[in-house]
Amino acid sequence: MKTITLKTKYVKTDGWRGRLEPINAICGSNDTGSYSDSPCPSDVRKKEIQMVTSILRKNNIRYRTTWRETSNVFCVAQYVVVSEQDKTKAIELIEDLPSMTRLLYLC
Repeated sequence: MKTITLKTKYVKTDGWRGRLEPINAICGSNDTGSYSDSPCPSDVRKKEIQMVTSILRKNNIRYRTTWRETSNVFCVAQYVVVSEQDKTKAIELIEDLPSMTRLLYLC
């Protein structure tokens, strides 16, 4: 059975900031809540993550979602994580989605 690990790595975003990201994450999406002025609304994040998980489900790829803090105290990130053996195939399946979505990014 393929194991999905939530082990993380540090990703440096600039000279002062960074974040922990799951090593087998295929994509992520930021969430700043449901406020009217939210730049990363929860409903948009949820819809975009569901697009990814739907594709993975159709292709029989097991996944887990997990949350991590970002360097912004008002923002969290949700990641979709797969097993190491499925990571390349999963990324190939979703590699075009970020250009069609607002918040989704590949890891």
